[in-house]
Amino acid sequence: MKNTALPPHREECYTCFRVKKNCLCGGVKPFATRMRFVILMHTKEARKQRTGTARLAWLCLKNADLFIGTEFGRDERVNALLRDPAYVPFVLYPGPKAVNFRDMDRAALPAGKTPLVFVIDGTWNTARTLLNKSPNVKALPRLSFSRPYLSRFSIKKQPKPHCVSTIEAIYHLCGEAGEAGFESCGDKKEVLMELLGKLVETQLWYSRRHRHRREDNKKIKRA
Repeated sequence: MKNTALPPHREECYTCFRVKKNCLCGGVKPFATRMRFVILMHTKEARKQRTGTARLAWLCLKNADLFIGTEFGRDERVNALLRDPAYVPFVLYPGPKAVNFRDMDRAALPAGKTPLVFVIDGTWNTARTLLNKSPNVKALPRLSFSRPYLSRFSIKKQPKPHCVSTIEAIYHLCGEAGEAGFESCGDKKEVLMELLGKLVETQLWYSRRHRHRREDNKKIKRA
């Protein structure tokens, strides 16, 4: 029988799903947020976790869930959250009617209610498909940012200059919510960008050494 075990230098961490020698879990510092985040990760994105950021963000957020799938219209976990009167739900996704925390009417977030923010993780195509197949999430009011941000995720080519990775989107949303008085995590959110920096640094080191990105290694893909 063929031995399918990974050699020691390719053993994976089962928390961040990165090779153990490049594990980022040591830099994870979980922090609490007033908002509750629900990260909906497209199945295709879940298969590319070597440079994904959603799982790292989830590990840092004490008040967050991570669900993997291609549609969530009949997902009881999602629908139970949407029915819960303790929450005011939004989906973090751009659009002409999207609101932001800076300009949000205070009446949109009654006292005692917790913002429930759904974050779609995937490429723009898979994220759009996931949203279209999840009418319960698609129908939610959309959240966006009050100003543009440039992505620091330099190892990934963004489709447009204003596009950011999932971990950056959550970071910037926490920042803008804090400025508007809806969030109180303060500087604790900086761990998100610190982890992104370590991820980029590791990937750039590998690219310089091997002249290609680590996730393009065919041997690793087969493993």
